[in-house]
Amino acid sequence: MTVFIDRSLCQTRDGLVFKSTKTEEPRKVELPPSMVACLEAHRLRQDEFRRQFGPDYRTELDLIFANPDGSPLMPNSISSTVSRLCRRLGLPKGASLHVLRHSHASLLLTDGVDLATVSARLGHSSVRTTADIYSHAIRGKDHAAAQCWDDIMQRARGETEKAKTVN
Repeated sequence: MTVFIDRSLCQTRDGLVFKSTKTEEPRKVELPPSMVACLEAHRLRQDEFRRQFGPDYRTELDLIFANPDGSPLMPNSISSTVSRLCRRLGLPKGASLHVLRHSHASLLLTDGVDLATVSARLGHSSVRTTADIYSHAIRGKDHAAAQCWDDIMQRARGETEKAKTVN
């Protein structure tokens, strides 16, 4: 499943404000199958709230995550809730929503997902921004690069040998 992120909600002194993405473009993000199942279950709970609130439900906001009446959740309360959940799960001190985002990117890069893909998932305006922030996850790939090159050369030699025997 693909989702499009086209705005974010900011908490200011004057209240809540929707703003565009950093790049001013909707961001396309592919969700893993396990997340799709979670979102489907969430949608069922949200539909029940819609039925309970009837015409008072805030459908015009078109939020995926909202209060039971469809109004926006306060960003600071989401961050606090995630931090509390991290503590309850026994994650290291300081674990937070931002740290989870950072871990997501670092693990993807360490596991070989290309820089441009990770950068797009994070919504960075430039691949360079991602490279500067996550260079720690990119380092150490020289051995893998050397092995990859060796594999390429082995295949090329094999194709050359095949061509010699055909001629």
